[in-house]
Amino acid sequence: MKHVLIILLLGSLVTKAKAQLSGNNLMETQWGNIPDQEPKDLKTIYDQFNLQYQWKGVRAFTRLEQFYSTLPGGDDYTKFSQYSLNYNHHGLEAKLGNFYETLGRGLLLRGYEIKGSVFEDRIYRVRQGFYKDVRGAFLRYGNSWFEAKALRGKSLAGQLPPDHPDNRQDLVTAGELVFSVKTQRLGGIYLDNENPGSHSKYLDFHLGGNLSDRLDYYGELAHQINDQFRYLSFDDATSYGAYCSFNYSAAKLGISLELKDYHNFLIGSGLSDPPSLVKEHSYKLLNRSTHIGELLDERGIQLEAFYRLNETSHLTLNISRGENDFLQVYRFQEYFGEWYSDFTSWQMKTFFDYSFDEFKQEDKRIAGGLYLTKPLPKRWAVKLETEGQQINRAYGISRTFRNYYSGLIVSKSSKFSTALVWEFTNDVLAADLASTEQVESKRNYLSMNFSYKPNSKNSIQFFAGQRRGGPACTSGVCYEVLDFTGLELRWATRF
Repeated sequence: MKHVLIILLLGSLVTKAKAQLSGNNLMETQWGNIPDQEPKDLKTIYDQFNLQYQWKGVRAFTRLEQFYSTLPGGDDYTKFSQYSLNYNHHGLEAKLGNFYETLGRGLLLRGYEIKGSVFEDRIYRVRQGFYKDVRGAFLRYGNSWFEAKALRGKSLAGQLPPDHPDNRQDLVTAGELVFSVKTQRLGGIYLDNENPGSHSKYLDFHLGGNLSDRLDYYGELAHQINDQFRYLSFDDATSYGAYCSFNYSAAKLGISLELKDYHNFLIGSGLSDPPSLVKEHSYKLLNRSTHIGELLDERGIQLEAFYRLNETSHLTLNISRGENDFLQVYRFQEYFGEWYSDFTSWQMKTFFDYSFDEFKQEDKRIAGGLYLTKPLPKRWAVKLETEGQQINRAYGISRTFRNYYSGLIVSKSSKFSTALVWEFTNDVLAADLASTEQVESKRNYLSMNFSYKPNSKNSIQFFAGQRRGGPACTSGVCYEVLDFTGLELRWATRF
């Protein structure tokens, strides 16, 4: 009934002013499967339809998600997964339904949506949009000297399918109050989370602002305040999270320093998503081997410097360090450098990376790469991408292995591009197929990618071949991408 009411509401609004109606649709269909899974010719289709109506300060929104596959016993679904009614006027904002909200820097609660990403879990084999929201009510009021927020609702466990009965078991009640005095901001957060397995309460204080025209800072401390815990105690049984940052910027130089300390900081089904303090890479091999934070116990530091040599060249250096204490101490370190230069006839970007991650039993990782782009007449361009990586594993099989990536891309502005992509690994853990008796010691991944934008409102992407999976990180959020062999067609449109 609530879905029908939303549709009727949108329909009545459309009759008044069609120009205020907008929407978009994402359709992705696949013909293929994970390399060691049957059937090889599995057919799936996922569709996400978003409809929005805006009238002055009122916005109504609904999302319909659908998934169907030929997998026997698969969890097909058609569901209105989001619906909301928002009001915004003169510093007052109210939301009913599904909404994204972040308190502080996300230590206690962070909502997000990675637009255009489609998530699939290996267990459920269901494709869905990749987002984390709250369904309930939200109220905010702010002016030049203070801001107040209050919310109550059920948080989404995004790893579960949209029609799973347990994907919203966390009931969150939270409030935030922030005061502004000149260039300084002082705030406090209270959060109460209840689910069938636990009931936790947290208190958070944060302070930030400018120390000068070039230097700013931010600090935040969240601590569990249940009766059995002593506030501001930091023993092994306590749950807490601390984050601090400093940023300096000048005409050619930028420096940022961040520190973290998280302990027993898993809240409910994953409400907390604090800053990870590791370099988020756009490079394929580095992104896949990104260090994933362990909120049960992790502390560390990240230092990054950016220097502009001239108008067309700049240098980036990054150092990230962390450690986990799980009966013994596991360390993570990464040293990264990147140089970009834009010459008159071509552009070049090169990087070098050295790291190790003892928790993953990788005691040495060395990587480097070169990206070359050659602009051509009439807005055409040719791009060559190449990366290489060697990893030493401390124990088990594949003690030393290599990963390679190369791509050749031909494009015309943002309208058209085609790419030939090759990847290689001789890591037995990645190359071996569980469905075969022999042990595959290496694997090649070859694919063709094609994208075309016939106009400003439509985009078509086509993939054919083999895609290597693994961790992928975007906007500080990491998730697992599954291996895939076959054909994939994606069509995105908006109106």
